[in-house]
Amino acid sequence: MIDGIHFLGIRHHGPGSAKNVRAYLEELEPDMILLEGPPEAEALLPGVLREQMQPPVALLAYQPDEPRRAVFYPFAEFSPEWQTMRFAMKREIPLRFFDLPLIYHLALWKEREERAEALETSEEQEETDNTGDTLPLTEETEIKEESAAEEMIHVDPFAALAKAAGYDDPELWWEVNFENRRNNEEIFLAVKEAVTVLREAFPKIDRETSLREAWMRKMIRAVQKEGYKRVAVICGAWHVPGLENMPKQKEDNEILKGLPKVKVECTWIPWTYDRLSYRSGYGAGIVSPGWYDHVWDYPDDDGTRWMSKVASLFRSRGMDISVAHVIETVRLAQVMAALRGLSRPSLEEYNDAVTTVMGFGDPIVLQIIREALVISNRMGNVPDDVPKVPLLVDVEKLLKRLRLPLSTEIKEYNLDLRKPNDLERSIVFHRLNLLGIRLARPIATDGKGTFKESWSVYYEPEQTLAIIEKAVWGNTLAEAVVSYNVHLSKDISSISELVDLLQRVIPADLPDLVEEMTRRLDVLAASVTDVVEMMKAIPGMVTVVRYGSVRNLDYGKVNDMLYAMMARVLAGGVLACANIDEDAASDLMDKFVAVDYAVATANQPELTSMWMELVQKVREARSSHPLLSGYTTRLLRDKNVLGYEETAQTLQYYTSRGNAASETAFWFEGFLKSSGTILLLDEQLWDLVNGWLASLGDETFMELLPILRRTFSEYSVPERRKLGEKAKGTSGVKRVNMQDEAFNAEDARKVIPVVWQLMGIK
Repeated sequence: MIDGIHFLGIRHHGPGSAKNVRAYLEELEPDMILLEGPPEAEALLPGVLREQMQPPVALLAYQPDEPRRAVFYPFAEFSPEWQTMRFAMKREIPLRFFDLPLIYHLALWKEREERAEALETSEEQEETDNTGDTLPLTEETEIKEESAAEEMIHVDPFAALAKAAGYDDPELWWEVNFENRRNNEEIFLAVKEAVTVLREAFPKIDRETSLREAWMRKMIRAVQKEGYKRVAVICGAWHVPGLENMPKQKEDNEILKGLPKVKVECTWIPWTYDRLSYRSGYGAGIVSPGWYDHVWDYPDDDGTRWMSKVASLFRSRGMDISVAHVIETVRLAQVMAALRGLSRPSLEEYNDAVTTVMGFGDPIVLQIIREALVISNRMGNVPDDVPKVPLLVDVEKLLKRLRLPLSTEIKEYNLDLRKPNDLERSIVFHRLNLLGIRLARPIATDGKGTFKESWSVYYEPEQTLAIIEKAVWGNTLAEAVVSYNVHLSKDISSISELVDLLQRVIPADLPDLVEEMTRRLDVLAASVTDVVEMMKAIPGMVTVVRYGSVRNLDYGKVNDMLYAMMARVLAGGVLACANIDEDAASDLMDKFVAVDYAVATANQPELTSMWMELVQKVREARSSHPLLSGYTTRLLRDKNVLGYEETAQTLQYYTSRGNAASETAFWFEGFLKSSGTILLLDEQLWDLVNGWLASLGDETFMELLPILRRTFSEYSVPERRKLGEKAKGTSGVKRVNMQDEAFNAEDARKVIPVVWQLMGIK
């Protein structure tokens, strides 16, 4: 025990700890409070008394030049730290965050990453080049051991104590022993003694804990030198023995010597109850924040209030729950608590009682309670004038103006782009997505109108960090989107990828960005020589031109590029289809399908003419893969360019004995691509196809079966069923003589059900 220093070992979230801390502080009336937390955030402390500051909230600390390195320190109303901060601010008592400053903490994080990368590089070099220089064995071993030590799991003292007490769930043990206590009962002294024994059992601590405790001891010595007489030290219970048993100052100074530094900035952000279960900052997390919130608000509840909430929730879900159910559930929970030797029911007793009485023994009802009440979807709020990066301020203003409140509930917005407010919402959603901020996610919408959009919107605290990360690209959302995507476009060398990005940019209503990307597209389009890559880009370019007209934008330049690209595809398309294998032909057929649909959508006669000319050339070229020849024949027939006689001649050519069976099958696969309707409606075509199949020998049929099966499997179930029925009733094929010795009627009867099953016939 240090004179004048009072150690309060806490659990970072819990109404029991919060209640005990507040009671202890009121009795002690300290003249200085040291609270575990980042010193860089002390300037934000007065904000805890603001009316607009409503927990759960979090202190966000990040490295401005590398915002991905960030730490969250979340607080709920029932967090001991939150109650301590409010107590100090109301009483005007000096309070200092006395944890290791984040200028060191984040610098050490960066150092660990660099060391791990160096180790990984050295290991890769050793594997690929045995003659190259590698780290000396002793140095490499030291790095591995140090990295392993730094990655040690932080010991949860309460989990260890719970296990020693016979509890599998540390949350339950904590609730029974702390949350349900009515009075202080020397809790902090008991916790200190228990953790002291634990630290003796687990003497090895990681480097980060060693540094943190050395700094905390340094801060305690500092307030002693300043003459404070009653100092309350509030920290995680695990640290209490390490702080109370102080080594010499010289030893701590040696531990803290030579620490690297980085710049750190802090702000307040809203937090959510479901995110309180995440480990961050001081590594704390709880699984029942909604329940703890109830315990904090109603410490004397005998279960009636909680069960009333449960009943109301079930009734909203259509369950028939009466007052009698509530009474019986409360009574059963109290009886179970008594049988288990508890002074009052815990969450476990209430859950068991709900399962028995309201769920009729089915624990599935607990999932409803867990999501809505035990965890809860509560979200905090922070004042608008807390320090923030300009980009975050701009985004929040836009969302507020467009009446898009941040919420943890998933909300769907069906937008009509003909309405000004909906159009603005759409633009903001698209811009956020272009920055990689997934606040809004597009979902399928009913109808085919291009003026409709549907979005699913919900908030996650990590989205705030994502905005901060992108703040380096501009102070406003529009400015950041332009700068960031210009940067992305410069690194894109594929014309199809650039067209895809341009499609996503168009709805964001940024003409300057579109113009810059169009110039970049023009440069790439002039240099591309790969026909397949050009075909891949054409559907996207058609969409750009078409969507541009919907948004009243001029994409004449893109349309000119589209024509130029189609001309180049026409010039080299036949060669691209010649002498290729099955995989390449299948990939090209997918491109043909997409381009044909895009050209039909564009509805431009000259573009259609060029495309049909290419299709005709591919069909006529003898070197074209039969899969592509079959598909192009089908396209020309569908568009009435080929008559029946010419189509039949092509069929006869590919079914002649001079062609390999595989070529014939590939041709049919292309010709019958994704539609059995043509076979159902065209009797003459059916006779040709059916006759060819019936004429195949056993070996040839078995060779072609996988390809034929793949072709017919693409048809819909009704199509396959009708084709099977038609095959069953076909009379144009030569009947087999039942007396023929080569025919085995019994074997045929075994095969027929299998054929029906393959064709989808019941």
